[in-house]
Amino acid sequence: MAVRRKFAIIVVLLVAAAAAGAGLIAAARLRGAARPHDPRYNVLLVTLDTTRADHLHCYGFDKPTSPNLDALAADGVRFDLAISTSAITPISHASILTGLNPDQHGLRVFYGMTGYRLTEEHPTLATILKSRGWSTAAFVSAYSASERFGLHWGFDTFQSEVAESVMSQSPTLRPPHDGYWLDQSTASAQRRADATTDQVLIWLKKAKRPFFLWTHYFDPHDPSLVPPESITRRFGARWNLPDAQKLVYDAEIYFMDLHFGRLIDYLKQVGEYDRTVIIAVADHGQGLGDHQWFPHRLLYQEQIRLPLIVRLPKGPRGRVIPDLVRSIDIFPTVLEVLDIQPPDSVAGVSLCGLMRGEAEPPRTGYAEALNTLDVHTPTDLPGRHRDLLFCLVDPPWKLIYHKNSPENSELYNLSEDPKELTNLAGQSPEEVARLAGLLEQSGAMQIQIMPPSEPMDADGLRKLRSLGYVGDAQ
Repeated sequence: MAVRRKFAIIVVLLVAAAAAGAGLIAAARLRGAARPHDPRYNVLLVTLDTTRADHLHCYGFDKPTSPNLDALAADGVRFDLAISTSAITPISHASILTGLNPDQHGLRVFYGMTGYRLTEEHPTLATILKSRGWSTAAFVSAYSASERFGLHWGFDTFQSEVAESVMSQSPTLRPPHDGYWLDQSTASAQRRADATTDQVLIWLKKAKRPFFLWTHYFDPHDPSLVPPESITRRFGARWNLPDAQKLVYDAEIYFMDLHFGRLIDYLKQVGEYDRTVIIAVADHGQGLGDHQWFPHRLLYQEQIRLPLIVRLPKGPRGRVIPDLVRSIDIFPTVLEVLDIQPPDSVAGVSLCGLMRGEAEPPRTGYAEALNTLDVHTPTDLPGRHRDLLFCLVDPPWKLIYHKNSPENSELYNLSEDPKELTNLAGQSPEEVARLAGLLEQSGAMQIQIMPPSEPMDADGLRKLRSLGYVGDAQ
């Protein structure tokens, strides 16, 4: 009798255990198959400083500058018309990290008569994810994306220091294995993609999962710190050629892409690629001589149209979306994928609907350049751009409104004139009035003028000067 009772108890326990196990398996399957969003995904945000969309091969460029970004686009979603809020690094990054336009997050100039630092009051991807258990880290490649501008909030690890190098004033290349261009002491203010990626991989090998990792590459920004000569030679870059800087620009994009590829390869090797939300986006583009301006800061398409590629673990593959989207849409997109409610103040709209193929109301893109309030506005900036510039993109129309001199305002039909060569403001005053009215209604043109609360520190000024932000170019 005792044996039977013992046997019955064992059977009951085994049945219960089997049922519990089946329940756990079923629940696991339910989580994996039925839930569209897994709140424990990693997030990798890669920002490509000063990278024009039309200089990536996947955006139609005729040179193979971006094989790894091309591969990501083929394995995810490429947005063909993404707009930045600014063509200045810290301002545009603040919008990416907060989902807010500059008038909302308050970082509007490098330094000057209005806000020049992101304050802790604005939630960022890092502060939100850290509060929910993600390990957070940022590895930035230049001073202009550093904690000086308040971009560090919420990161457990925020690495912005760069390796020192001995530089000279001789305009010659070092030996081919190095490739550093010797013209000014930029080594204390920026680093190449290889050095940044090395540090990222060291961190990743020890990082607790899930993680939020922001990796910032700076290479295309300027020709002060160039790739090895083997890569510049691949793109025909010789400093005695008329288009030398343009050729180096393409080589730097390729070099940056090469090390972005190292990062993706590592995620695949350790089994994290399909557990990671991956977003690659520029902060802004580069003039490269278009509109008679080589650097950035202005509001033409070559400077505010961004490459934007998003790869979700369970998202679509190889899709191209032509609708206008904005850099501020990245913030709510990440939160939706992670099943986190965004703050009420967010200005961006999640991209998930578009990626699912859903029809959505058209968006408008906003950008600004408060050039008369920024102490670091280049002295050689064309006169009519020494103004408070506000841009609204409402396809096919685009208005660049000159607040101090409205007669200089510019209106373009991007469908018929994608290179913005014909100003239609005089021919379509009603369209100018409509778009200017929308700008006025948004409140973005209301600026709080205030003197700087602190002097620019000498080391920061030196670093900005080394990067070309102080003087006659940026």
